[in-house]
Amino acid sequence: MIRYLFVFVMLIHGLIHLAGFAAAFGYGKIGPIASEITRAGGVLSLIATISLTLTTVFFLLRNENWLWGAILSILVSQTVILMAWQDARFGTIFNIIIALGLLTDILTREINVIFRD
Repeated sequence: MIRYLFVFVMLIHGLIHLAGFAAAFGYGKIGPIASEITRAGGVLSLIATISLTLTTVFFLLRNENWLWGAILSILVSQTVILMAWQDARFGTIFNIIIALGLLTDILTREINVIFRD
């Protein structure tokens, strides 16, 4: 159950970044926003969306590369959030949840290695 909630969080976060891409390139209008979304911010939002989507797929397939995807996703996502902090600051909560999932997976792997020997 927690696994699928985590997947849901990553996918929703990616879709929210897709809205930033659409707004930056004039494909859609997001309600009243204080920050202007530049084209560079829009491209980074698209990269965050793609990265989060691929990370989610790797996570579901139990591919170990999801760890690297999560790190990249968090870095790109948080960069976009910082560029539009006034409007996007709550996205940091999603990044913290993803980081906690990442740390949990890493620690679980390390504990398994320690107790296996």
